[in-house]
Amino acid sequence: MNSTIVPANEIDHCEVCGNRTLAPVLDLGAHPMCDDLVATGSSRTCAEYPIEILFCDNCRTAHQRFQVPKRELFPESYHYRSRFTADVLSGMKSLADSCEQRFGLVAGRKVVDVGCNDGSLLDFFREKGAITIGVEPTSAAQDCAAKGHSTIHDFFTEATAEQIIAKHGKPDFITFTNVFAHIEDLGSVIAALKRLIGENTILVIENHYLGSVLLTNQFDTFYHEHPRTYSYRSFVFIARALGLNLIDVQFPARYGGNIRIFAGKQASAVDAAAIEKLEAKEAQFGLDFATLRSGVTRWRDKKSQELRTLVQKNGPLRGKAFPGRAAILIKLLALDNDSISIVHEKPGSMKIGHYLPGTRIPIGSDDDLLKAPRGANPLLNLAWHIPVEIRNYLKDAGYDGPVIDILSQQDFQPGA
Repeated sequence: MNSTIVPANEIDHCEVCGNRTLAPVLDLGAHPMCDDLVATGSSRTCAEYPIEILFCDNCRTAHQRFQVPKRELFPESYHYRSRFTADVLSGMKSLADSCEQRFGLVAGRKVVDVGCNDGSLLDFFREKGAITIGVEPTSAAQDCAAKGHSTIHDFFTEATAEQIIAKHGKPDFITFTNVFAHIEDLGSVIAALKRLIGENTILVIENHYLGSVLLTNQFDTFYHEHPRTYSYRSFVFIARALGLNLIDVQFPARYGGNIRIFAGKQASAVDAAAIEKLEAKEAQFGLDFATLRSGVTRWRDKKSQELRTLVQKNGPLRGKAFPGRAAILIKLLALDNDSISIVHEKPGSMKIGHYLPGTRIPIGSDDDLLKAPRGANPLLNLAWHIPVEIRNYLKDAGYDGPVIDILSQQDFQPGA
């Protein structure tokens, strides 16, 4: 049986704007960390931590009430690698292209990617002739360094910033791709950025957008690795704390809807009329959380019944892909190996040979994906947020059976 642990770091004020009036808006219960993968055959069980979301209506930032320490969330053994997800790579290419389109050729310019993982984003910048520097606290740093990128194997701190300056000088670009959601202590990162940013440095942050999360019921993005989820208004406050202007803002479609901001000493080019409309929508986020809460219950009831019926008819399902966010869905549906016999991942994934967090559902290779007889249960797609990529991948692999998503927008519709 898993044990519930309450982390020592409990939020009592907004880390973005300092507001001390935070509203409790979503309680998903206790969950294992999404990368706490137990090796198959091991009897070890996962610790579970509460997921309670607090909302600041001043800067419109969503916070985890309880934050798991970063060295537990991102250990040396961290299993995620960017290169295995085509949608992630497509978004990274788009970010590199946007930097060049917006600020001119990046050839010969220095790019620091914070939380660079295996160096996938830096690959795209290097193709454009940039000088590439990565910061990564987990063993993924070795993958990045092996590609020839200058790599610091550590968390991003003021000391790390000084290392970069001593070796490379002030960078031209500093990038964060969904890493800004992973930051445990925002104040320390702001301090590190203040040291690293020069007069001509452009800060580029891409992150899940709270508006998209609420609009499309992506409550599974509120897993422990995301201490905060941001709005446009959040980044207004963050840029102000850094002494920067918000030069531009974009809303890439990847991962169900992201926000990408460019900040620097240059004058802002953000369209004032568009921002006025955006601010009006964001002012409704508090009400949108109420809709999301009722939707979570509706999804859980409908999906539980749907999966229970399939299992009773044909036995346990097989799953496809394990993005970390799916750990929340698995727990809320109370799924285990009597419901799902195996989850398939791409060959080479470090997740293979482990159980899904908090379960005894094994993760296996796609090499075994086509061995099930025809007429078997449909595949359960755990990467529901990238359904087109998953279905195209399966089709190319020769799978022509049915696929159902663990979460779909129909699940949230009353009476559907």
